Amino acid sequence: MNKKLLCVSVLSLGLFACSSNQAPISGVNSQANNPVDTAPVITNNNSSDVDVHTNNNNNINANSDGGNAVYFDFNKYDIDSQYEAVVNYNANYLAGKPGAHVKVAGNTDDIGSVEYNLALGQRRADAVKRALVAKGASAAQVEAISNGKLMAKFSNDSDDGRAKNRRADILYSKQAPAGYTTTANGVPVINQ
Repeated sequence: MNKKLLCVSVLSLGLFACSSNQAPISGVNSQANNPVDTAPVITNNNSSDVDVHTNNNNNINANSDGGNAVYFDFNKYDIDSQYEAVVNYNANYLAGKPGAHVKVAGNTDDIGSVEYNLALGQRRADAVKRALVAKGASAAQVEAISNGKLMAKFSNDSDDGRAKNRRADILYSKQAPAGYTTTANGVPVINQ
């Protein structure tokens, strides 16, 4: 009996020690506790469920540099309207090329725990996947994964670097469009 109690105590202590002791980050997306499948996506403006937000932070404008990524505000995973062209281009391309395949990789800056950032990166990737599918891509063509803060492509030593790391990359693995490449940092671009 004492051995069983000791085993249960040790296992409980082990589980407690593995849990994160970091407090939640303030300013978290109000929908962060909802299931991932309820995250907002860019929707048709004729619809009554439009949930596209205007840029009020230091997002990078992917449209100006041919970037094939969607950038996010701090602790957010809703898609800003300035990235609608990126989503539309990729959704249209995928819809017209059934053999094409993309991996949407959600990334974060280095603020917060590894666990929190992996979950946030997954929410970002899932939001972009849902937007691509809503605009015509097949769900089978799009894989959503999270890198969290584990694969930073820019230095997190500055606000600019952290802003560049808060993104979901749309990476082609099969039948990439003409002009598709990656920058020296590994960020996808489509030069047209």
